[in-house]
Amino acid sequence: MYSAPVIKKTFEVLSLIVDSKRPLGVTEVARTLALSKSTVFGILKALQEENLIVKSKSTKRYTIGEELFKIAKRVLQGGELSSIARPFLEKLVEDVDETVFLCVREDSVVKVIDTIETRKKLKISSPVGTRLPITASVFCKAFLAPMEDADIRGFLKEKGLPRYTPNSITDLDRFIDEIRVTRKRHYSLDLEEYLMGVRAIATLVYANDYPVGAICILGFTGSMPTDKLPDMAQHLVNTARRISDRLSQ
Repeated sequence: MYSAPVIKKTFEVLSLIVDSKRPLGVTEVARTLALSKSTVFGILKALQEENLIVKSKSTKRYTIGEELFKIAKRVLQGGELSSIARPFLEKLVEDVDETVFLCVREDSVVKVIDTIETRKKLKISSPVGTRLPITASVFCKAFLAPMEDADIRGFLKEKGLPRYTPNSITDLDRFIDEIRVTRKRHYSLDLEEYLMGVRAIATLVYANDYPVGAICILGFTGSMPTDKLPDMAQHLVNTARRISDRLSQ
C-alpha cells in the first residue's frame, strides 16, 4: 500500500503533540520520532500556519492550536458530548441542587449545548444555544487554564477584561493569578464577577487529554455560600473526570 512519507511524518508529529502532557520543542520532537530537525521544523511551521498547533512566544515550544479544538468540537457536537455527559450531569444536579450547564468554546464566545435545571423554584436558567463572551469570568478562567501564562497574557490583552460588575477582576496580573489557582485546583470560581447575586463554578472535560468543553454549576449567592463551595466543586471535578473517562474510551 502506498503511503505518502510527508503525510505520515506530519501525522506522527501532530499525534505526539496532542498526546503530550506539556508543550514540546523542535529538538525533542525530532529526537522522539527519529526525524531530522529541519524536517520537524518544516512540519511544525506548516501545522502552525493552519493553526493546528501554536508556538509559545516565551518558550518556543508547541502545543495544540485553536483549529484542532474546532475539529474535535465539531465531531463531539454531533451529539456525542451531550449524550455521554447528560446522565452524569443529572446526577450532579441531584448532588448539588443547582442548575448545571454543559458548554463549548467557539472562538471568543462560550456556547451552552445542554442545561439541566434544579427542581428549586428559585433558580438560574439559560436555554441551549445561549452564547456568552469568553471573558465571562468562570469560563475564561477555566478555558484559559491549560495555556501558558505568556499566551494567556497576550490573549487577555487583545480581548480585554470588561467590568461586568463591581466584583469583576479587570487587573491583568490579578486575573492571571486567578487562572494559576484554577489550574492548580482544577476548577474556576466566579463570585458575582459576571452577574451580581450569582456565583458559578466551572471545570473542563477532556477527550484523550484534549479539552472539549466545560461544565458549570450556577446559582444564586444565597444558595451557594462560601462554606459550601469546596464540596460543590469536588462534586463538579469528580463528574468532569467521569465524563472525560467515558469520552476517552
